[in-house]
Amino acid sequence: MRILASRQSDGVALPSVRALALHHGVAPLTAHRALRRLREQGAVHSVDRKGYFWGSHPVSRPGVPPPRSDRSRDVRDRLVSDLRCGVFHPHRELPSRAALAQIYGTGAARMGTLLGELADQGVLARRGRGFELPPPPRGVDQGTVLVATRCDRHGTLLLDTERQTDFVKSVHREGRERGLRIVVVGWCQDAPQGVFLDQDGAVVDLRRIPGLLLGCLASTWLVREPRELLSRLRALRVPVSVWWEHPREEFPGSSGAPRGLVGFDISFGSSSGIAVGRHLRSRGVGPVAFVSPFHRSAWSRARLEGLREGLRGTDIALDAFVDDTRGSAWEHHQAEGDVARGERRIRAILRGFLAKFDSRTHPVWVAVNDHVASMLIELLREAAMPRPRIVSFDNTSASDAHQFDSFEFHTDGMVRQMLYHVLHPKARLFRGGGLHEMVGRLVLRT
Repeated sequence: MRILASRQSDGVALPSVRALALHHGVAPLTAHRALRRLREQGAVHSVDRKGYFWGSHPVSRPGVPPPRSDRSRDVRDRLVSDLRCGVFHPHRELPSRAALAQIYGTGAARMGTLLGELADQGVLARRGRGFELPPPPRGVDQGTVLVATRCDRHGTLLLDTERQTDFVKSVHREGRERGLRIVVVGWCQDAPQGVFLDQDGAVVDLRRIPGLLLGCLASTWLVREPRELLSRLRALRVPVSVWWEHPREEFPGSSGAPRGLVGFDISFGSSSGIAVGRHLRSRGVGPVAFVSPFHRSAWSRARLEGLREGLRGTDIALDAFVDDTRGSAWEHHQAEGDVARGERRIRAILRGFLAKFDSRTHPVWVAVNDHVASMLIELLREAAMPRPRIVSFDNTSASDAHQFDSFEFHTDGMVRQMLYHVLHPKARLFRGGGLHEMVGRLVLRT
């Protein structure tokens, strides 16, 4: 399903088996089996000693050169993937060809040839002797970008987490830098089919948004029916960029992206877990305990899978202490009737975990998010128990307050990519639609 989410036009080469395995955090054999299954379904075809290509059969195109070697194709695929995932700023010149050659482990001449080919194909644009992503067409400044995020029946935006607040702040900040008019509307789920509200609680007619509407940004954070929200926005017939906070296989573009719709994922993939696992691997520490009272969620399971992948091939033991009754703190709050009782339930689950392990049996604990990490630290203090090394995910203010390492999901980078798609909908970078996992980083404090 993840490979299908990156569907491109017939005849376009897929990344090599090795590149797919690295990108998705799986074994090469798993990637090969997935490609074989897609070939059986007619989604791709293979060419001996040249790899896999989209479509059920070879496509003949006059003037198109034969497929490059696996090595060149691998470098190209990694570079294009990094361009999509926000590794490079979309409005700044790329590093020099010599620097890129060093990053991707190839020669400067080969990298120069590759950059020139990407420019000829319209993926990149030449800027003097350098290269950049094609800039948006002139005249998009002073245009309007509509932003839709969850609200209550009074029109008050429900910014439940630091990441959701950071998203709205980043949109306004990037909008100012690009000279855009940002219009934020709330998506209220209390109505039978959902309704858009302004900050005063009045219904908003999206067809009457002031100014030239360039496109829409949508947050699906805790949205129960995200397809309904996206359907309303797509009816405006402008590009739509989606912050997708649901399982990847549920994204509308997983089996053929609707035109003009591109998804961006910063927390549901396995890459964050892989990064944490590789960091612990480099330190040679363990055994490791993974702690999650929210393991019903896809994001908790993906982080554990990534952690396992990052530690694979080492003798570091990994033990999972998980509860799959609920998928988030919010679900616990809803099930218990209010926030206080929901938090007490989460603490009770964590106390049960602490009866099974401690800092002597497991000197490293990986918490599923900063909320859980903070609770664990509080419970350790109450019990006068020694604190292990704690690594977490989200990099909120709690990780600064309690001084533990945490993986930071790059919200600013995601917003820049979302706006790039909206401002430059004809750019080849996101022409195939799909769902793209954004880059992040592990912030070290210990």
